[in-house]
Amino acid sequence: CRFAAADVPRAAGSAGGADMQEQFEAILEKTLTRRRRQAFLSTTGPFLLVITFIEDGLRVFLRWGEQVHYMTAVMRMNWWVGVFLLLISAATQLTGSALVLRPQDIKPSRVKPACYGLLGFVCVQPFMYGQAKDVDFMCRSITLAGGLLLLIWSENDRQRRSEDMGLPQGLQGPGADRLQLSGRLLLTSLFFFQALWSENGGLHEVFTKPRIVNILTALALLALSGLVCMGFKTEWSAVLLAFILGCTNVYMYPFWSVHDRLTDFYRYYFFQTLSIIGGLMLLALHGPGGYSLDQGSKKGL
Repeated sequence: CRFAAADVPRAAGSAGGADMQEQFEAILEKTLTRRRRQAFLSTTGPFLLVITFIEDGLRVFLRWGEQVHYMTAVMRMNWWVGVFLLLISAATQLTGSALVLRPQDIKPSRVKPACYGLLGFVCVQPFMYGQAKDVDFMCRSITLAGGLLLLIWSENDRQRRSEDMGLPQGLQGPGADRLQLSGRLLLTSLFFFQALWSENGGLHEVFTKPRIVNILTALALLALSGLVCMGFKTEWSAVLLAFILGCTNVYMYPFWSVHDRLTDFYRYYFFQTLSIIGGLMLLALHGPGGYSLDQGSKKGL
């Protein structure tokens, strides 16, 4: 039968593809073991997540005159109110970042209170600087909040596993899964925005400036973001999104080579994008959680 004959090369091709995938995974395991991947992600993820807060907090003092002028001249605030808000924002960001990054052997842990403080700042910042109507800025803030929620979940999981608590090691409840689901969904906000309505490309340009590169990029971002939201192949989708975001970050925000007038703006977005990459690393490390198509696997990379 010709249909049966046609199935033979098809089956051979499928077997060959499976063999290639197994060989690739074997090479990856030899060059970068699971333990090394976990050590890298667990260290680099939280650091990158808070790096934008460190940069922004230091910028308040390093560019104090410009910051005060913006709050008083642009935002029309009283001088005392503007100075007070700047000092509070700098203290919140720098203190929260320091508590997140301090060694874990220092007890008790203050990661969760620090994340709550940083979350509060993320919610207030768009209104404080008059960016609440900027859709791109709001999507970045929402994505950053998703990364902080994932960091809170990871700290809850670490405390649950800690022997110091003296509690039995059981499965996490639905509250933990809901927290991780919320972080996962918020973390993809920026990618959906860039895929659908970004100024530098997106599906909306199919009708105005149709280009193959824009269409393929938008479709790739939509596909990867959808996989992350549904919790299917989440770890590798998050790694790929982090890689794409890192490449575009260097291309779109090279603050080291632009005019002085744009340096501050580009630097801010560059470090903010690094923080989003940190959130994706945390997602790759801990997995999608119970509410996912990966059937609740908590195993990360």
